[in-house]
Amino acid sequence: MSETVGALCALGSALAWSVTSLLVSALAPGIGTLTINAVRTTLTAGIVVAWTLGVGGFGAIAALSMTSVALLGVSIVFAVAIGDTIFFESAQRLGLGRAMTISMCYPVIAASLAAVLLDERLSAAIVVGGLLTLAGLVLIVTARVEPPGEPRAWRGVIEALLAAVAWGVSVVALRVPLQQIDAVTAQAVRLPVGAVLLWVTPWALRGVPALRRGGWSLWLRLIALAALTAISSVMYSASVKYAGVAVATVLSSTAPLFAVPLGVVFLGERLPGLAMLGALVTVAGIVVLRL
Repeated sequence: MSETVGALCALGSALAWSVTSLLVSALAPGIGTLTINAVRTTLTAGIVVAWTLGVGGFGAIAALSMTSVALLGVSIVFAVAIGDTIFFESAQRLGLGRAMTISMCYPVIAASLAAVLLDERLSAAIVVGGLLTLAGLVLIVTARVEPPGEPRAWRGVIEALLAAVAWGVSVVALRVPLQQIDAVTAQAVRLPVGAVLLWVTPWALRGVPALRRGGWSLWLRLIALAALTAISSVMYSASVKYAGVAVATVLSSTAPLFAVPLGVVFLGERLPGLAMLGALVTVAGIVVLRL
């Protein structure tokens, strides 16, 4: 039962992440991805910390070992300060579709690290289901990206690959502390650290004047972005806790599966046959993962 809950949380996290990525891509021009990421993380930290204080969840933090505290710090540095920031930069250079395609290799990195460092078993169902899911996602995003004749932005490709490595390291580091605390409490520790790390960089401060000029409409969108991030991050942590690194990372990487219909509904994009085939292959992969 707990593994099913973890799988559902991973899929929910993927849905929230697809909407989050679309919002960040829309807000970043004129403000900067690092500034948007810093504001997003700060507001999200406020939401999660307030909730944790309200339910008295900080008591469990005092019982954490120093190793777990250190690993929580490592996980947030690699996830938000490095991974998310580099990914949003990559999305600006390559477009959201291509950046997602490349960064989706992070489940392979995470599963490999978990097998070596955490002794997580890679069953045949996980391997086959993971490969099917990732193959379906590649088909989906390939159907959405710009024509292949455009010159390649190699810097964006490298950034997407670095983001994948950072996310892989982050999720493995997060797995150990989650054996001692729940997903919400873990985020209440991780997110404030990530916010501080982002704001101490000079690049985050460059977009502050644009934030001031944005008015209430901008801040309402930023608050909505933070709420989505809070939901996504907590569900992601829960999926790692209950489903394991391999299953959680593969299922949480299904964001393009949700991004395609969102593009059809809200942006008027056409759904190509290749994307429909990719959706079917992805669903097949998810079914195999849960066998």
